[in-house]
Amino acid sequence: MARTFDHGGGVRSIRVPIPDNPLGYTLVYVVDTDRGPVLVDTGWDDPGSWDVLVAGLDACGTGVPEVTGVVVTHHHPDHHGLCGRVREASGAWVAMHAADAAIVRRTREARPERWYAYMAAKLTAAG
Repeated sequence: MARTFDHGGGVRSIRVPIPDNPLGYTLVYVVDTDRGPVLVDTGWDDPGSWDVLVAGLDACGTGVPEVTGVVVTHHHPDHHGLCGRVREASGAWVAMHAADAAIVRRTREARPERWYAYMAAKLTAAG
C-alpha cells in the first residue's frame, strides 16, 4: 500500500502511522505554496511516525527543512503530535485555533495524575 498519494493541484497526502491504534494512520497533507510546502496536520509523536513523515516528504519531492508552515486541524495528538519536531527541524510556523491551543496547553501543564483522573471520570461517565 502506497504511503503517499498525489491529489493534483499541488496537494499530496502521506499516511503517517498511529502506533497501537486501530485507525492505523493520520493523513498528513502537503500543500505546495509559493513560499514552500505547508503541512496540514503532522501525525503522532513517535519515532516510527516521524520516519514515515520524513520518507513521505522525500517521496513528495521535498523535505522537512523546506516546510514553511503547519496548519493543525484540531487538538488530537495524532494531528498535532509532530508539530514541535517539524518546527525544530525547519523553523516552520504552526497555526491552530485558539481553543485547540488552550486545550493542548492545559493538557501539557497539568500534573499527570490530574489528567488521568479527568480522563477516567470522562470515560466512566461515557460508560
